[in-house]
Amino acid sequence: MTINLNGLGIDYGAILPELIVVGTAIVVLFLDLVVPPERRGWLAAVTVVGLLGALAASFPLWGQNRAAFGDTVVADSLAAFFNILLIAVSILTALISPRFLRALDLDYGEYYVLLLGATAGMMLLAAATSLMTIFLGIELLSISLYVLSGFARTALRSQEAALKYLLLGGFATGFLLYGMALIYGATGATTLRAIAAYTTAAATSNVLLLVGIALLSVGLAFKVSAAPFHMWTPDVYEGAPTVVTTFMSVATKAAAFAAVGRIFIATFPTLWTRWYFPLVLIAILSLIIGNLVAITQDNLKRMLAYSGIAHAGYILLGVLPGTTQGFTATLFYIAAYAVMNFGAFAVVTAIGAGGEQTADLSYWRGLFYRRPFLATVMTIFMLSLAGIPPTVGFFAKLFVFQALVTAQLWAPLVVAVIMTIVSFYYYLRVIVVMLAQPDGKVAEGHVGFSTSTVLGAAAVATVFLGLFPSVVLDWARSAASLHF
Repeated sequence: MTINLNGLGIDYGAILPELIVVGTAIVVLFLDLVVPPERRGWLAAVTVVGLLGALAASFPLWGQNRAAFGDTVVADSLAAFFNILLIAVSILTALISPRFLRALDLDYGEYYVLLLGATAGMMLLAAATSLMTIFLGIELLSISLYVLSGFARTALRSQEAALKYLLLGGFATGFLLYGMALIYGATGATTLRAIAAYTTAAATSNVLLLVGIALLSVGLAFKVSAAPFHMWTPDVYEGAPTVVTTFMSVATKAAAFAAVGRIFIATFPTLWTRWYFPLVLIAILSLIIGNLVAITQDNLKRMLAYSGIAHAGYILLGVLPGTTQGFTATLFYIAAYAVMNFGAFAVVTAIGAGGEQTADLSYWRGLFYRRPFLATVMTIFMLSLAGIPPTVGFFAKLFVFQALVTAQLWAPLVVAVIMTIVSFYYYLRVIVVMLAQPDGKVAEGHVGFSTSTVLGAAAVATVFLGLFPSVVLDWARSAASLHF
């Protein structure tokens, strides 16, 4: 038996960024065997250097359209957009990790290997153009995050978070895989290009295909923490080490929405009337549940978890029109959310790294008096998450609302506007608590140089992109022009 490799389209350059990330993970794994425990900060440095190499390898992919490996992955602007975003989030996570891990006595090399493994899975998911590579990408990132959620293995809450995430994640994977099997059964294809060709040529009332799309949607909705598949999110966010929550809260959502865009907008445009109503229901439920339940939370990590559910709804709103304008708004929103939500969780991480192991909102009372820098940047992130100008969060919501107006989708628009007003309460509540006079003695705290730099950069980016949104909007518009 002869295997013909010529037809596979082997092109390692198309997945060079992913290969660099995986190679860095292997290097870190071996270095962990020889680096003394007191020098494990070097592993963070190697991780950052490897990620910078992957970042450099991602820029040449911009503007290309290179399908590779039997049309299972593609090197294009959309993949490059998410590569840059995901790698940037991973670099910032690696920079704030050493101090936090040392404070909690969790400074093990496996952490960086798992972080790189999750990043590689997310990048593969963003470049995937086949049901098989979508599944591989989701599982690679999920398995890494299952372990990272329980990385504080002596903490019961961390163990509970990992177990809950694993069990519910496995359940969601079942839906995802079964949906993919039905889609393959209906179309006889696994690549998105071939599936799109089938749906364009054939009748769109194939029950097997529609059920498959519905089950696939359940698996993806779980990954983006959209309601009603969000039940794992608050408990996992609260129980996982805060630095892990910081990473997964933005990176997982970004990668999953890349797959959502490729599947719903690029593969099933002819089935828009079929998938619109389920998706609009998921978006509206996410907006309502996320915002209303966030009001009742006194734990900041849980409040940000429900806030993330609400933001999944906002991001999904951009997908609903099924247009380039809508998906451009979605990409801009993802980039904005990555900056502002990463910053908010990074502030919680910085406080945790100082030995202050609490996310209870009452602990944040008077933060302006004992940690003025942290309180100031947290204020910027809260204002941006609420969508108040001149922050990037304002334009993120504005562009999504514009896409809905253009498509004349009034019902989700009205719900989104009302829920945005509701969200002001719990975001501004954090600022009011930080401004309140402290109950007891004011204690000074210290924030490490790398953490201060990351927080400062995120705060500056939040304001800068709010003043000059076209910087990211132009990139998002180019990336949203999907082609396979």
